[in-house]
Amino acid sequence: MNIRQATKQDSKQIAPLMYQAIHEIAYTLTASTDTPEVLERLAMWVEKPNNRLSHENIWVADFEGEVAGMIISYRGDKAEELDRPIREWLTAHGSGEEVDVETEGYVQYIDSLAVAEAYGGRGIGTKLIEHVCLVAKERGVPAVTLNVDQENPAAHRLYTRLGFHKENEINISGARFDYMIKEINSTPFSV
Repeated sequence: MNIRQATKQDSKQIAPLMYQAIHEIAYTLTASTDTPEVLERLAMWVEKPNNRLSHENIWVADFEGEVAGMIISYRGDKAEELDRPIREWLTAHGSGEEVDVETEGYVQYIDSLAVAEAYGGRGIGTKLIEHVCLVAKERGVPAVTLNVDQENPAAHRLYTRLGFHKENEINISGARFDYMIKEINSTPFSV
């Protein structure tokens, strides 16, 4: 397995994983509830530069050319700028959907994480999170943050085991999430 920066060409493999990770939020970001249309529009956002879902903000776990998992991550202080093209597209397409603010500040934010079912149980999610923590450390970003759905206790246990702790609670697309943080320091990442 190789963790690498995503490319535009990965968009069709990334879109279903993204949909798996963000569920109802995908409906907000694509102004659709029709699954084929949602997947097509998610792939469109992956291919476009300078937005939160862009390949520029995605790393993939690559198994011989197959995308086994993906993680979307960007700096929190860039969130508003990265959401702007999505907001403008939604408005231009007659959608009244609001894109919720998920993060802010000088942190490396993990927007979404998903592993293909066929590759589950191999530690791929942990390796992707570890990679983002290393990216944050290399960039001098002091913390990594994420939101975990309060209805997903398995994910909450994983993030807690990896050193994240709850900072507060927020609403995203009508669901309740715990905003979690992990400080990045000079000690190695450990599981």
